[in-house]
Amino acid sequence: MRIRLALCLLLPLVAAAEDAPLAEGLVVAPGAALVSRHCTVCHGARLVIQNRADRAGWQTMIRWMQETQGLWPLGDDEEPILDYLAAHYGPTPQGRRAPLPPALLPPR
Repeated sequence: MRIRLALCLLLPLVAAAEDAPLAEGLVVAPGAALVSRHCTVCHGARLVIQNRADRAGWQTMIRWMQETQGLWPLGDDEEPILDYLAAHYGPTPQGRRAPLPPALLPPR
């Protein structure tokens, strides 16, 4: 309870810092400042960077944090945060590399 109260008291100070530098490692793009402002209050940017999800997956993570970790409502900031996360930390394609061209294969 004390942690939530402290976060609620600190959030306006963090939100007021419009020109605050981005958390280290975040892709510089529209929405990055919002992610830095809201997400790195509780955990480092590395936790964001190492995760990959589509928009729905990021929204699920946000809801989980709101329901279980005390994340506050993001209000109008939620849409641009989701846009940013989905664009820059979306799922990465998995699978085999492209086949080698025949000229690079050993002779049969």
